[in-house]
Amino acid sequence: MISFVAVILAFVTAALLLTAAGQNALQSFAGMASTAVGSNFAVGTTLTKAVPRLLPALGVALALRSGLWNIGAEGQIYLGAAAAAAVALFGPPLSFPLGTALALIAAMIVGAAWAAIPGALRAYRGLNEVITTLMMVYVAVQLTNYLIEGPWLVPNSTWPATPLIPFAFKLPPIWPGTLVNGGAILAIVGVAVLAFVVNRTTFGLWLRAIGGNERASEVIGVPLRPMIVAALAASGAFAGLAGGIEVLGVRGRLLEGFSPGYGFEAIAIALLGRLSPLGILGASLLFGALDAGAAGLQVASVGISSAIAPVIEGLAVGYLLAALGLAEIISRRREARSALQSAVRS
Repeated sequence: MISFVAVILAFVTAALLLTAAGQNALQSFAGMASTAVGSNFAVGTTLTKAVPRLLPALGVALALRSGLWNIGAEGQIYLGAAAAAAVALFGPPLSFPLGTALALIAAMIVGAAWAAIPGALRAYRGLNEVITTLMMVYVAVQLTNYLIEGPWLVPNSTWPATPLIPFAFKLPPIWPGTLVNGGAILAIVGVAVLAFVVNRTTFGLWLRAIGGNERASEVIGVPLRPMIVAALAASGAFAGLAGGIEVLGVRGRLLEGFSPGYGFEAIAIALLGRLSPLGILGASLLFGALDAGAAGLQVASVGISSAIAPVIEGLAVGYLLAALGLAEIISRRREARSALQSAVRS
């Protein structure tokens, strides 16, 4: 409910900004809606843009369940994409679906391994995972760019890119006339997997225990250090899978700058979805629709930049955090008042 109110307030604030800029807010939003959901192709575009946001957001939520911040999903997406491209371009000539599955598994493994490094540093050396995961983003992005611009570069290409992914490794389209591919199915499976793991497994119980109180969880027998590494590794696997899907299903090759910040948006989506798999699914669809509708905004309203879409996203998250902060303050005041009353009575 809080997230829904935050989104409504974000759109109201954006409408006021558009009106202050001399634009028709209703016409602008109508243009965005038409481009995002006005046709089968528009809906397909929204779904396609939601998938690379949904999967890393699920991973971020999984880490947050254990009290860990995976700020490095962007780097894990890049290396996952590079791993999938490497298998498809330089691996054995396998046929579909074995080749596709192998490439996606490689993407998940590399994403998990990259995230496990800051997990191990956090568990065994006490280093803050916020700093290490963020710093490793730049290493991952630059390493991927080196491969694209160097040994994997297509000669005389207009934009740094690898050769096209062989057809046998590509994710097939599942909705004719749209851009939706098999990655959408994998994303839905990811939602179900996270819901099952968090709510129905011992691993999920341990995650929640660590997120509640690390010291207490260790006292009751939770293997704290291995769980920290495992939580961040699982988070990275989701992000790596998103990168693999982007290469095998959407781009058809590994391109420089293929991710406009999906990994960083994933943090906002996880928070807006309140760490719930279904809530994250809804928030991802919203962000995908805003991205897809940004082009329609430029068509409908001359002089309005597509940057209004991330403004709405940021406002929604900002309102959510403000509401949660206010609720926390009220809760603490009530606890303090109750404690004071108890002390007076005694």
